[in-house]
Amino acid sequence: MLDTALTKNGAVLLVEDLMPTALNSDEWMAVLGRLAAALPLSGPPMRLCLIGSAACLFGGMDGRVSGDLDIWKPASDYDRLELKVAAEKAGLLFDPKFTLEPDTPYLQLVEPGLTQLGPFEPVLIERMGRLHLYRPPVENLVAAKLIRAEPKDLGDIRFLVSHYRPDVGRLRQIIATFERVARDKATENLVYLDVLDT
Repeated sequence: MLDTALTKNGAVLLVEDLMPTALNSDEWMAVLGRLAAALPLSGPPMRLCLIGSAACLFGGMDGRVSGDLDIWKPASDYDRLELKVAAEKAGLLFDPKFTLEPDTPYLQLVEPGLTQLGPFEPVLIERMGRLHLYRPPVENLVAAKLIRAEPKDLGDIRFLVSHYRPDVGRLRQIIATFERVARDKATENLVYLDVLDT
C-alpha cells in the first residue's frame, strides 16, 4: 500500500512529494554559479559562511544531498536585499520563515541559538566572481553536530572524521565554549567519536 499524505486536485501525493527538493554537490554548485552570475558585477565580495551539510556536500560525501544551504550570519558579509534578489533569480527561496518544509531549494540564514559553533576562522570553499563561499573548520562542524547527534548528523560526523581527521583536543575546546545545555549534550555525545572512528 502506498504511504500517502493527502490528495491535491484528485491526485495522490506521496510523502516524498512533500519533502524539499534535495540537491547533490554538483547541482548545488550549478545553482550557486547562477547565484553568482545574478549578482551585479561591481561591489564588494559577498561572503557566505555555509554550515550544516556544506562540508559534506562539497567535501565529496557519497550520496549526500540537501534541500537547503545554511548561512551562518556571524561569519558572513552580504547585503541582504542583493542576496535575496540574486537567490530568487537563481531559482532559490530566500530565508523562508513561514514554511516548515519548502518544496524548492533554499538559503536559510542562521544565528547563534539552538545552533552553536564556537569561535572559528572560516575556511575558503570556492570563489565565483563576487560570491565567496566559506565554511567553519571541521572541528566546529563536528562539535555542532554532536549537540543533536541524530542519524543524519552521525552520518555526517562519520564522513567528517574519516575524511578530515579532526583534532579531538580542539573539538573539546570548542564544545567548552558552548552554552550549558548545548555543551552538556555535545560532551555526552563525544562517545560517538570512538564508535564512528572504528
